[in-house]
Amino acid sequence: MEQYLAMLVVVVVAAAFYGVSYLKKKKMYPACDRFAEAYCELTNRLLDDHGTKACLLTEAIDGGLFRVYPIDEQPKTIRAALQKTIDDGMMITLRELFLLRDDIQAQASNGSFAKDKYSAITNQVFESLSAYLVIVQSPSQLISKKNLDQFHYVLQQQSHIRNITLAAIVSRPCAARIALS
Repeated sequence: MEQYLAMLVVVVVAAAFYGVSYLKKKKMYPACDRFAEAYCELTNRLLDDHGTKACLLTEAIDGGLFRVYPIDEQPKTIRAALQKTIDDGMMITLRELFLLRDDIQAQASNGSFAKDKYSAITNQVFESLSAYLVIVQSPSQLISKKNLDQFHYVLQQQSHIRNITLAAIVSRPCAARIALS
């Protein structure tokens, strides 16, 4: 009888932890959904092709840095991406993403069992988009390997970002809205 009582206590405690985790996650959905929607809104304006495999042509130089080839020497998809104008509306959306990222991480750090997941996802998505925008705004500046990888991540991995990465932290209706086929 004591075994069954002990098992019942374990089940009740596990259910309580799951319930608290579920409620915390549900409470975070509005901020996570807005973060994902703002990200998708921005990338929709930046990218004409969400499934490109084109790479930014660069030249390796000393110190592990890269020089971006001139725009007219880039593949058509890259040329189109580099010629996008970063307007005030995009910068406002980027600022909103920054604030939402901080809000999500603050909420996740208050007792969430998955706080590392939220921090990792929001940091990766925000930092890669920021690196992408820096390269688009100033393609003549030298870039690091990390920035080049982040540029390619935004350019080439939109399906993964939307269907898997962001889907892990947003509500089901939002995941359906942002998904790419």
